[in-house]
Parts: sequence; C-alpha cells; structure tokens
Amino acid sequence: MDSRFDCCRYRASLDDLLADDVMEPVLRSAGLDQRGLRKMMMETARRIEHREQQGASSEAGE
Repeated sequence: MDSRFDCCRYRASLDDLLADDVMEPVLRSAGLDQRGLRKMMMETARRIEHREQQGASSEAGE
C-alpha cells in the first residue's frame, strides 16, 4: 500500500498533538498554554457528561 495513506491510520493522542511544534504558537495566539488547553478540555468534557446525565435522568422520569 502507498505510504502516503499511512498517516490516516494513526490517531494522534492529545500528548502527540501538543508536542507538535506548530501547537505552541497556535495556543499562544489563543491565549492558552498546554495546561490551559487541557484544563479547558477537561471542563468541557465534564459539562458534556453532566448534560448527558441530566438528559438520561429526565428521560427516566418520563
């Protein structure tokens, strides 16, 4: 198989993405650093989970 398709088989982790040299200026332009991005992502995940739990509990009460 052609090696140019190998890039599509690998799913980068957050650590991999943050280790990329391009990410530092991108984060900086957004006013974040690696720790700030992780914190924001964790808070977003918590909110999504909380919303899903609320939706599940309201459906169970119907």
